[in-house]
Amino acid sequence: MADVEVLCEQCGSPVILSEYAAMDTISCRGCGAPLRARPSSPTDSVAERLRLKQKETPPDSEEGGEATAQPGEETEESTWRFDRYIEQSRGTIKTEAKQTGVILSWVCFLLLAAAMASIRFLNVLPPVNIEMLKIYGPYVALFMHIIILLMAFKDTIFQGILCLLIPGYSVFYLFLVSDNFWARALIGGLLVGIGFDSVIFYQGIAADVYRSVSDYIASGG
Repeated sequence: MADVEVLCEQCGSPVILSEYAAMDTISCRGCGAPLRARPSSPTDSVAERLRLKQKETPPDSEEGGEATAQPGEETEESTWRFDRYIEQSRGTIKTEAKQTGVILSWVCFLLLAAAMASIRFLNVLPPVNIEMLKIYGPYVALFMHIIILLMAFKDTIFQGILCLLIPGYSVFYLFLVSDNFWARALIGGLLVGIGFDSVIFYQGIAADVYRSVSDYIASGG
């Protein structure tokens, strides 16, 4: 039980009362006047002070209606801005790296294509080496076709089936569908030197197969 100090309105003398005492029924011990004054300095209990502390209103926020962040705390808006900045930075890095790869692949293609064209059509090498290039070039082209076929199947099964069934679609897939710029640069540069002889070689094979099938059908099996 806490005590309450009350000041008399007439003489100003302090009177110590219990917090549950009815002041209207108590008179001042000095002058005898009834006590109606409010407590001047109450000595509240700990529980009462805690209840009053909880009822205190929080300080007004800053102008603009935004709450002031405590030191060491991040507001939701600042966190969102930081995340957006990180995402934009990553996107910029990926875009710049991709653009750099495209430029380097084009440089590689131009250098390799120029070298292969010089070797095949400008007689830079001796005739014996040119004949070897004509002989083994179609097999290199077949190996590159298999690589493109595997790339297409890895991309989608539909693209792989098209490359397998349609002659020449592998070249279309490499240059117009696939985004593998380095494979495009290397295979395209090599085809500049061996593509012409490879087409003639496989045209001859296709003509022989067609002739054999036609003769077999004409002979009645």
